[in-house]
Amino acid sequence: MNVGRQLLRFLGSLSSIKSVSLSAYGLSVGYFLFLILGPATLGILSGLGSVGQVIGDQALMSRALSAVLASFVLAISVSILDIVAGLPLAWLIVRKKGVWLDMLDALVDLPLIIPTVTLGFSVLLFWSSGGPLGFLGLPPLTPGWGLVVLLHFSFSYPVVVRVLVGKMLELNLVYETAARTLGATPFTAARTVTVPLLSSGIVASFLLAFARSMSETGATIMVAGVFENGPIFIRNALDVGLEGPLVVTSLALTAISVVVFYAVKALKVNLQLPFRRANVDVEKKLSRGLIPKIGVIITVAVFFVFVVFPALLLSLKYAPAAVSGGAPGQILSGSGIWGDFWSGVILSYSIGLLVTVINLLFSLPMAVLIARKRFGRSVSVVLDSLSSVPIVIPSVALGVSMKFFWRNFAVPEFWLIVLSHLSITYPYLVATLVSALDDIPTYLEETARTLGADPLTSFSTITLPLVRYSLLSGAILTFTRSVDETGATLAVSSTMRTVPVLLVDWVKKPFPGSELAVGVGTSILLLTSVAILLILKTLSRGKRVA
Repeated sequence: MNVGRQLLRFLGSLSSIKSVSLSAYGLSVGYFLFLILGPATLGILSGLGSVGQVIGDQALMSRALSAVLASFVLAISVSILDIVAGLPLAWLIVRKKGVWLDMLDALVDLPLIIPTVTLGFSVLLFWSSGGPLGFLGLPPLTPGWGLVVLLHFSFSYPVVVRVLVGKMLELNLVYETAARTLGATPFTAARTVTVPLLSSGIVASFLLAFARSMSETGATIMVAGVFENGPIFIRNALDVGLEGPLVVTSLALTAISVVVFYAVKALKVNLQLPFRRANVDVEKKLSRGLIPKIGVIITVAVFFVFVVFPALLLSLKYAPAAVSGGAPGQILSGSGIWGDFWSGVILSYSIGLLVTVINLLFSLPMAVLIARKRFGRSVSVVLDSLSSVPIVIPSVALGVSMKFFWRNFAVPEFWLIVLSHLSITYPYLVATLVSALDDIPTYLEETARTLGADPLTSFSTITLPLVRYSLLSGAILTFTRSVDETGATLAVSSTMRTVPVLLVDWVKKPFPGSELAVGVGTSILLLTSVAILLILKTLSRGKRVA
């Protein structure tokens, strides 16, 4: 204990030295530029010589433009749906009390845990013969635009809810309470006070959902049919040996995404959300009687029908059959295919935990630098925009780019996978923490400094506890995103097989009992991941907002 205190005092004294703090920020920026952004983009740029494959082929160019447009429209549509459906659920989790709400909070993370290709397979089954459409006697959905929207909603919706829950837990309720005291109805107080205070969280979650939709490859292939967006176009081109579409499409998607990110953040400054004018009588009715209860029912129903049930279908369908058939003995002993499965699980979780720890160490200083504008507003704006670039590059393209960049450095395959996952997950932590830090007044730390506290002590005792849940949310998003990553891992690995890559093989190269194996494997992955997440939440649990 004394050693720990002495170490904290020593680090605190170092934080008072300007050159040391500048070095810490410089190290975080260097980490971002040379290990995250640089390899993710320079590898793609190294293939500019192959752009002629696309420019010189009118049909291929037309497909590329159509694919980029489809990605943009899809991502915008899904992100809007995520905000509309996700904000009410986040509100329920934070503002209401009960064991069932804790269960909802835990269930939010399920689609984030399941490997995306397996999730795509499960969504395909759910909306065909295995889901509500078949039960109601309606024709099943065929692969195409509709199924892709439902799939992207199912894996991006949890990202929105997780960010908004963290943001809401950090809000001070005094302003909303004052509005209620002055006669505002619950709906009016929420619309005019609370939601505007959530604007940075809404923007952050929208952009993360947008980027997640833009980059997803593996799961989309499972449900796309003839539909072709940017990532699928890249995958199809790589399958026939063309690198030009990867370069053209990746650069176009990245450029569009940076413009969207900048535009949305600029609008947030000039646009008060939501709009101020409304019908008072209508808002009174929306705050009383059955309407709020109906809203709760609809919110929970949307969550279960469109997110939870599709994600759990494979487990619910095949896990009981595995138990009754005596499979647990083979699974636990690691016989047959299950030896490779357990090796993949250990590898996936080892990489996920390592990636989470490394990104936590380097993303927190970057988030402070951006939110507190340590190097000036212009530098913060640039870094804020650039930090989101890796997340919008299609995962398969990012993997190929990383492979191109690091191939001359003889990087071992394990560390190549780690580097790829670091690039993919880094924006989740930075965006979540920047959103949380944006709305914490700097005068709290400044007051502590005037009372004699060093910078590290004032930050760790005042600011860090206020962003604890957002830090946990970002860590969960980072860990789950790494564990379920498929496209980039496939691109950089040749001998090592994480559990998502193994499940991809089982789905795409079926063998007798492969569907059963995929369902059981997914169930095991869910159980183990949920256990890890519960441990993390227990260790970091804070007081619930009243």
